Amino acid sequence: MRRRPPRFVLAQVLLQVRLVSAVARRELQLRAAKGLFGLAGVFVEPLALIATFLALRIGLRGAGQDSYMNVALWLAMGFVPFFMFSDIAIKAIGGVEKNSELYFYRRLKPLDSLMGNALLLSQIFGFLLLVFIVGVSIWEWRFPIQDLGALIFLFLGIALIGFGVGLTTLVVGKRLPVVAWVIQLFLRRILLWTSCIFFSISIVPDVFRPWILWNPIAHGVELLRITANPAYPAPGVSAAYFWIWAFASLGFGLFIYGNNEELLLAPDKLESELEGGD
Repeated sequence: MRRRPPRFVLAQVLLQVRLVSAVARRELQLRAAKGLFGLAGVFVEPLALIATFLALRIGLRGAGQDSYMNVALWLAMGFVPFFMFSDIAIKAIGGVEKNSELYFYRRLKPLDSLMGNALLLSQIFGFLLLVFIVGVSIWEWRFPIQDLGALIFLFLGIALIGFGVGLTTLVVGKRLPVVAWVIQLFLRRILLWTSCIFFSISIVPDVFRPWILWNPIAHGVELLRITANPAYPAPGVSAAYFWIWAFASLGFGLFIYGNNEELLLAPDKLESELEGGD
């Protein structure tokens, strides 16, 4: 095999980055073309749930400050990353057909489309979390995050898990469509109640805690809260477990995709590629 010079490899990497960025911009333009709700619609559900639970918290316990962190930020650090995770995974499951007309360009693959959608959703939900952080900073007149670097990497790690899960489910769902349906139901139902969004892991009895901690998103959410206050109690939470899940889910998803890419190609493009190979 002829060895590629470093300059060629770098050029290919930069080209790949431009392709993914272009897909993300296209997706943003399509959302913007639907009006304000098309772009901001992804905010509606998490914001509504945050407002509901914030109102319940204030109604039950008063408007006093939580002993560990601002309650609005605590809720945002649960709902925002979870909805980013589930939206990335679900968009990956159904995102190939939506952009199938783009696959006639030989350089563009389904993976590029999925990566572009994941990039855009990460940016949108990252902006939403930033709004909460800035709002709390203004309210309390202090920056509420003590480890900003860890927060950024953990947020991206949750996005990686969503992408890996979605990519694996997409490929498997092409062969067994019922699997994709079950996973979509699972992402928005079962995981919603086991991701430490509504509660802290510290209040879960010891006998039930292992049943919650199998979920890597629960680890990610609680680790995000620790970046705001290192004294925040999170028994059993493991950064190692979280990152193993992040890289393993991504690696497995890419492996499954690499061996089944032809399933995701539009029929006309697949036929043209096969003819080109001949």
